[in-house]
Amino acid sequence: MPGDHAIARRSIFYLRSMPLFYTPAFYKSLKKEPRRSGFLIPNIGRSSLRGTMVGGGYYWVINRSYDVTYRAQYFSNVGVAHHVDFRGKVNQGTDFDFNLYGVNDHSSVPSISTGGVQFQTARKVRSGPRMGSARRAKLPSALSSFARSFTESFHEAINAETHSVGYITKHWSDFGVYLVAQRNVNFQSTAPGDEIVTRKLPSFSLSSAKHQIRIGRCGSR
Repeated sequence: MPGDHAIARRSIFYLRSMPLFYTPAFYKSLKKEPRRSGFLIPNIGRSSLRGTMVGGGYYWVINRSYDVTYRAQYFSNVGVAHHVDFRGKVNQGTDFDFNLYGVNDHSSVPSISTGGVQFQTARKVRSGPRMGSARRAKLPSALSSFARSFTESFHEAINAETHSVGYITKHWSDFGVYLVAQRNVNFQSTAPGDEIVTRKLPSFSLSSAKHQIRIGRCGSR
């Protein structure tokens, strides 16, 4: 049916003039709400520590407000890694994102035996058109040998923290006023209470759209 979907066969996808990948068939929805459950494009790679990697996944549209993405990756030297991303919009003012990553380690080499789980959560709440808050948390369970081996940077591997932000805004005509408060918690270990809390003083700002300055002339007769 015209306007419903498009199918490309024996296609090569380019980034400018560089070919990225080839696919024998590619389906693209042309509907205004094109979200659709289906399998993700598989990937393959090689790591000097983890070995050969082969991965694939599935995207599940639960309904108009919720979806789940699951991806599995097999590492020849380590085992199977699982990645789950659950997103949702509870109502007009609240949405969240829950991210879970874990590895079922079967390695017989002690130096790379690093199975484990880490997860992150993010939540945004808007109480009204002028008020809201946002919260993102990376929980202390990430402080492990697993995190040190499977994250892409040292800071990401050792860092466990939460960020909370509250804000109030008001707009009228071409002007806007913003009031923001922020609280950060840095977890030093998995022991209860072993944390550093930082609170930032509320910040205030006033913004305006660009206006042309007109200078008039005054004279006498």
